[in-house]
Amino acid sequence: MLWGVISLGFPVNQMEMKRMIRSTLVGLVIAAALIRPALAEEVKLGFVDLRRALYETEDGRKARTSLKKVFDQKQKELDEQQEDVKKAIEDLNKKRTLLPAETVRQKEAELQERVAKVQQTYMRHQQDLGDKEQEATQPIVDRLQRIISKIAAAENFTMIFDKNQGVVFAKPHLDLTNEVIRRYNSGEEKGAAPASSSSKPASSKKK
Repeated sequence: MLWGVISLGFPVNQMEMKRMIRSTLVGLVIAAALIRPALAEEVKLGFVDLRRALYETEDGRKARTSLKKVFDQKQKELDEQQEDVKKAIEDLNKKRTLLPAETVRQKEAELQERVAKVQQTYMRHQQDLGDKEQEATQPIVDRLQRIISKIAAAENFTMIFDKNQGVVFAKPHLDLTNEVIRRYNSGEEKGAAPASSSSKPASSKKK
């Protein structure tokens, strides 16, 4: 497909499948946590909307603005290339009956090469945007994870889940997102060492 906009994500059917799997896994984890002997410690659960936390922290807003500028620049370049190819195709179609067959074949071959270059530009921009997003957001996510780990330890949470990783419903009082954002913006865990993977909120990693 030649025409389109730069975007990220899985096809709808694949996304839905992943969501169903995550929901099932989260449900099993919660069920396992709740099945405890009568004398066991009290189960305390919470959740954080990491996606909202990422983009509502001050650093997240800055990163989003910076990424938007890069995105707009690359989208403009892609749009210009696509428009040039589109005009060339329309021009050939208008002159097709007036040109020798060999000339038509030559111009069609040239257009195919140009279309391939546009597609290569699209794929290159997609990869570049993904790399830049990872570079800009990973330090923010790591710091959010450290703050969440501190909250879990201080308030004796059994588990804290990421809302975007399969939590279909949870009571509002279990939502720790605003508190995590507040602590981040106040400077908590700034410059601290990364937390170990075992202290991260329960979630399913994307493959």
